[in-house]
Amino acid sequence: MKNYLEKIRSNWFMQVPPQRLAVLRIATGLFSLWYLLSRFDMLQKIVNNKDAFEPIGVLSWMNYPISPEIFWWITIGVIVLNVLYIIGWKFKFTGPAFAIAALVFFTYRNSWSMIYHNRNALILHVLIIGFVASADAWSWDAWRKSKKGISNPKTHWQYGWPIQLICAATVGAYFLSGVAKLAGELAWEWVTGTAMRSQVAVDAIRKEMLGSEAAPLFEILFEHTWLFLGMGILTFVLELGAPIALFKRKWGMIWAVLTWMMHWGIFFIMGISFRYQMTGLIFLAFFDVEKLWMSSKEVISNKSIDTQIQKTSPNSIVLFDGVCNLCNSWVKFIIKREKNELFQFASLQSKTAQELIGDTIPQNLSSIILIEDNIVYQKSDAVLRICRNLRTPWNWASILITIPRIIRNSIYDFVAKHRYRWFGKQQQCELMLPEQRIRFLEL
Repeated sequence: MKNYLEKIRSNWFMQVPPQRLAVLRIATGLFSLWYLLSRFDMLQKIVNNKDAFEPIGVLSWMNYPISPEIFWWITIGVIVLNVLYIIGWKFKFTGPAFAIAALVFFTYRNSWSMIYHNRNALILHVLIIGFVASADAWSWDAWRKSKKGISNPKTHWQYGWPIQLICAATVGAYFLSGVAKLAGELAWEWVTGTAMRSQVAVDAIRKEMLGSEAAPLFEILFEHTWLFLGMGILTFVLELGAPIALFKRKWGMIWAVLTWMMHWGIFFIMGISFRYQMTGLIFLAFFDVEKLWMSSKEVISNKSIDTQIQKTSPNSIVLFDGVCNLCNSWVKFIIKREKNELFQFASLQSKTAQELIGDTIPQNLSSIILIEDNIVYQKSDAVLRICRNLRTPWNWASILITIPRIIRNSIYDFVAKHRYRWFGKQQQCELMLPEQRIRFLEL
């Protein structure tokens, strides 16, 4: 029993980095912001139809809707809170504020015409994320703390249990969906695929009568009843068997991928799009998503780096291809626009670079390298981290670090591959002015 409880404790309160919660904060925030902006005009029109107002949930006490003018300002306020939630500004206050505002706002929206249950998972996720330490990384608050020399733990259980709770909320939603099917009139007809096939047919007929087209795969699959049997069984396995995703992380990943594929199947067969599910955002908590965004870094020999630091006392060191015109221009760009004289420079061809990072130097010299706190950053990670210390508006480019590294580095590699042909090269490192040369360890 003791071992079982310990296993539950270690699984529920797992040690994870703050970046994982940060990714979920940004992802849920961006999705809700997209919805609010893309549906802004539509939402304002809906609330003008007072006769269709049927309050639900936390707003079931309301007898009359609010005026359209007040709703307009409320929508603006929710959008502002949404932006602050994304960037993590004073998150201790704006996180809970947006979570509550989102719950009330989307409940109010669902009080008109029909209930859009597919957004409930988003609101549950925002409610969890908004009330925990989700802004300890990749946020305005984290940036302000770093300026004061305050750092958060690299991993901690306080970041683990909210992620497990998000997973449980997601799994619970699908499990309840399966239970609802069994409790309904059609019950086990869903398993046989009969109910699903009938629903698909009715949906296709309705769309054609309204002048739109049926889903792409409807005509191809409708005649094959055995396919609906398979899909019916798979649907019930994924819904009623959803709780198994909480027992082992690998099981959760597999379940998430299969359920994501199910939603795309629904789209191609019925033309129904559950965007939060189809984008995969609902399943992010099941994966180590922060690894797609975290800087590719390598801790190097403390002995070699410490020796060099003692000689030069640089805050940060930028290594670059000394004969590349593009790289030399980039160095000039940094020196001219940096906020303060933080960086010192050395060419990748120099002995200094060899001493600093040795075998980690790329053979083709195509990577800009930044050394900070005995850590090596390469390619797009190095460029975007350098941008953080540039003056406005150039430092705004650092927000691009939220793009997955595999995409950023693909673009970087493409430019680096053609840099000599596009920008040319020189026979030796370019000479600098005396006031600039003191910033260089070795050319």
